[in-house]
Amino acid sequence: MKTRMRQEVIPFALRYAAVHTLTYLVFGIFFMLVSQYFEYFQSDPVFNQVMKPPDDLSVRIAPVMQLVRGSLMALSIYPFRDVIIGHRRGWLKLFGLLFVLTSIGAVITGPGSIEGLLYTRFSFNPLIGYPEIALQMLAFSWLFCRWQTRAL
Repeated sequence: MKTRMRQEVIPFALRYAAVHTLTYLVFGIFFMLVSQYFEYFQSDPVFNQVMKPPDDLSVRIAPVMQLVRGSLMALSIYPFRDVIIGHRRGWLKLFGLLFVLTSIGAVITGPGSIEGLLYTRFSFNPLIGYPEIALQMLAFSWLFCRWQTRAL
């Protein structure tokens, strides 16, 4: 039983991390260029204090860290895979779950989250961040569910 579960969870986590990292990079780079995030962060007094510059080491290693983040997310989603994978609209369920838990309902007090709106002075511009997050998560959810369903 343990061997079978390990044989299932490892490919699941690898596919999840790969698709997560790929979509993170594609949408992140596209929106960074189109929306000029770093210029926006420098011009906003609050963001200027909390956001690191683009040449900071931690910003440069962010893509590699997405493999770790994707793997952790995969392990948390894995027990619920039967509700998502193989169902006609499972990818929409995955999208809804991810979007609500990681952006709107996130417990961190970031811009755009309910906690951020309540407790911070961050300016909120739904055109900064939300289009990227929503499109990346939609693409991720569809691609991952499609790949995972074919792998079964």
